[in-house]
Amino acid sequence: MSASENTTFNVRVTSTGDVFEVPANRTILHVLYENGYEVPLDCSNGRCGTCRTRYLSGNVDHRDTALSESERSEYLTVCVSRAHGGEVVLDLQAPQSTQPIERPIAVVDAPVCVACLNCVRFCTFGAARIDDGLIGVGGIQGAAVIDKDLCTGCGLCAAACPTSAIEMNINTHDKVISTIHALNKEPDSIESASTTDVSTVEDVTSVMIFACPQCRETTHQVCESQNRLTSQRTHARVVEVPCSGRVDTLQLMHAFESGADAVMVAGCQPGECLFNTGNLHVTQRVNRIADWLDNCGLGRDRVHMMHLTPGDDDSLINALTSLSETAASNGPSPLRQLSAAAVPTSTSG
Repeated sequence: MSASENTTFNVRVTSTGDVFEVPANRTILHVLYENGYEVPLDCSNGRCGTCRTRYLSGNVDHRDTALSESERSEYLTVCVSRAHGGEVVLDLQAPQSTQPIERPIAVVDAPVCVACLNCVRFCTFGAARIDDGLIGVGGIQGAAVIDKDLCTGCGLCAAACPTSAIEMNINTHDKVISTIHALNKEPDSIESASTTDVSTVEDVTSVMIFACPQCRETTHQVCESQNRLTSQRTHARVVEVPCSGRVDTLQLMHAFESGADAVMVAGCQPGECLFNTGNLHVTQRVNRIADWLDNCGLGRDRVHMMHLTPGDDDSLINALTSLSETAASNGPSPLRQLSAAAVPTSTSG
């Protein structure tokens, strides 16, 4: 249903008595965040159910695909649910502050944009477009803009941008890189690898796993259990990303450079991505990195794309064990010693 077919309605927060109008072109989530009410969110498009909120009354128009019919009698998803006019009463705690809360969205640095249309192609929610009134790189006519109300914060456009003109406002590229390097400096649980720098421990296989929202719980659980098994000689760490499609080639290479002997991306099964195509795009990047590693003589089997069903611990354990054993047989990655200048600089999808 388009915004033109939506109706304006009100939401009341029972704990404070606050009443907010939700215009036809905004969502409950937008209005709550603008007034200091923070609700957990992942997909922002009604597919995951993370933002489900208890409501006490109201004629709710449920537009999600996450909640069951029985759940809908008590809960709504604030990212997409609306009301057939009137008022919806929400059971939310009072906010600590009335200051607006920033939602994860993509932003564009127009003077760096080449108007290549990658962002338009990769965004399946219609948030990206080219504005002919803007001036891009080198004075070209036209640059990308992101509709913040349509943006779900997945990061697919940022990963696909060849000039880094698009950046996430919260989970920035530099923040992801910093996380990668920090995690590979964490102490390992294996006694013989109790050094503060895992990248210097040659008898332990270091694995970095990028995990999307649907896969992160399973990935964390498996990594924690595997790290406790001294017989595995594996040091696995998890980088959480808003979507597996947010992982670009530079981030994959930084994982190797920072000390990982092997890298895995844990994404949704085909057809199950919260953002429709993110897992397909990152699969192509993983394959390109595998080719690059192979051409360098390092072995393409140091990187692996895992299409994971949430809760399927066994499949992830098997994949992690296989990846670790293969990496161990190849020895520590020589990329640990390479300078940043040797890492590919393009983040193009």
